[in-house]
Amino acid sequence: MGSSYAISCKSCDYKKSFITGIGMMYAPHNLTDFEADNPLLPSLIRSERSVDFIKALLANKDAVIADSYSHEIYRCPKCGEFYGRFFIQLDYYDGGSFEVEYKCPKCKVALKPIEYDAFDDDVCEDKRISLEKYPCRPKCGKHSLFEGGEAYVLWN
Repeated sequence: MGSSYAISCKSCDYKKSFITGIGMMYAPHNLTDFEADNPLLPSLIRSERSVDFIKALLANKDAVIADSYSHEIYRCPKCGEFYGRFFIQLDYYDGGSFEVEYKCPKCKVALKPIEYDAFDDDVCEDKRISLEKYPCRPKCGKHSLFEGGEAYVLWN
């Protein structure tokens, strides 16, 4: 199951929506089935170089996909724009690991995952976006971003 988030600004018209988490078809064996009619991982990462590197790690280093893969929200540290990207980490036998790195299409700077505030209710552990630390740099520059709604999303 995933969540959807909307980030909005109280001081200007900035608004952007994202999905986070995973759907049911995102099982590791589906992510690594490159022979499928529509392979899943290339549609999630969109970097042929990264997908080829992942294929090589799986084939040559017995890499395994870590459990934390999911759609996440990233932010450019230079221009401040938010982006939705697929996070995946592979661990391999010699103790190494690999994470896909994304770059801002505007600035060409490495995107950073945003920070969340974790909270625990009686039913489940959840997370909320920590927006107070981020200025609305894509537009007005003020510290007035807020989470404009969250909903749980059932995929596939």
